[in-house]
Amino acid sequence: MIPNYNGAACLENCLRSLVQQSYGPMEIIVVDNASRDPSLAVVGRIAPRARILALNANAGFAGAVNRGVEAAGGEWIAVLNNDTEAAPDWLAECARAIERHPEAAFFACRILDYRRRDRIYSAGDCFLRFGIGYRRGQEQRDGADYAGEIPVFGACGCAALLRKSTLEAARGYDENFFAYLEDVDLALRLQAAGARGYYLPAATVYHVGGATSGGEFAPLAVRLRTRNALLLLCKSIPVSILMRCAPFIVAGQASWLIRVIRHGRLLSYLRGLAGVIPLTPRMLAQRHALRPLWKKPGQHLWLAILESEELARHDFLQPGPGQSRLLSWYFRII
Repeated sequence: MIPNYNGAACLENCLRSLVQQSYGPMEIIVVDNASRDPSLAVVGRIAPRARILALNANAGFAGAVNRGVEAAGGEWIAVLNNDTEAAPDWLAECARAIERHPEAAFFACRILDYRRRDRIYSAGDCFLRFGIGYRRGQEQRDGADYAGEIPVFGACGCAALLRKSTLEAARGYDENFFAYLEDVDLALRLQAAGARGYYLPAATVYHVGGATSGGEFAPLAVRLRTRNALLLLCKSIPVSILMRCAPFIVAGQASWLIRVIRHGRLLSYLRGLAGVIPLTPRMLAQRHALRPLWKKPGQHLWLAILESEELARHDFLQPGPGQSRLLSWYFRII
């Protein structure tokens, strides 16, 4: 299932990689967020058997995925960004993993950089005490460190395999997020519920990145990332964990602000802060609904966060290009 908004330029490559999969049959669903470009014509030309859900307005990544899940007929939903290319055996490897792990709620694909295919984009997602998600292996050279099939905290939304019944029980992606960090929010809810997921190194997807939003520091991206990071803290993390992590959360937010200022996006950052206010009542209401999950014995979510952070630590055992200075400092001390 592919959420799409004005993605004609990259959608063709994504669809071609799907129709050329070694595994079949499959149901291809393209959920179009009221695109104004020739996206629908591209779908008709490259994948004429694909189902098109043409929405009347842009529902964002979260809304588009939810509409696609509602329409899908299978028990497992593969979500792909429109700027991805799946390796020919990607779906076959996903199908084998489902047989190996019947208890799984989700799978994270091995996502490589589209342009530099020896570089990791995500080898499963982690969650850190800074109150932020972290794409394991990001900017690192692909190799033996990322070749193991292991449990992970979450799956990067640009290439994930999700059990439909689990998504429905979790009420899907939170559409208040629109785009950015909605996958982190879902991972927190699934971990609190005791769900289990795995990273699949054999299921390879190549990701361009920023094809719809314009990149990490585009105005829209900064506004939504700023807003959604705070909504995440307001909604999805118990007070006990917030208290334990408060110094790290403050440091993480300060680091993001400094990076935003360096890229000349302070106005977008301030707009993101302003966007928190009208959504806070909804987040608090949803927080109340999550409390029964947080009261499960064994502090499951806290332990899952610590395990996830320990997995992320391995990326920083040796200095490497593209590493966050904040995280490099943190993992050297803690």
